[in-house]
Amino acid sequence: MKGVPLQVTSAVLGHSDTRITHKHYAHLMPSYIADVIREHLPDFGETEESNVIL
Repeated sequence: MKGVPLQVTSAVLGHSDTRITHKHYAHLMPSYIADVIREHLPDFGETEESNVIL
């Protein structure tokens, strides 16, 4: 959540690959995910209103 690449964290912890690190240490809080989406993709999930009837 602080922006450190998972590969770096994995190497520092001595894991042979990132799967162990991800499984045990890389849990993201749902609010953090939502905050990142809002910050970097503010229009993600929005649709334009239209007067077209399907």
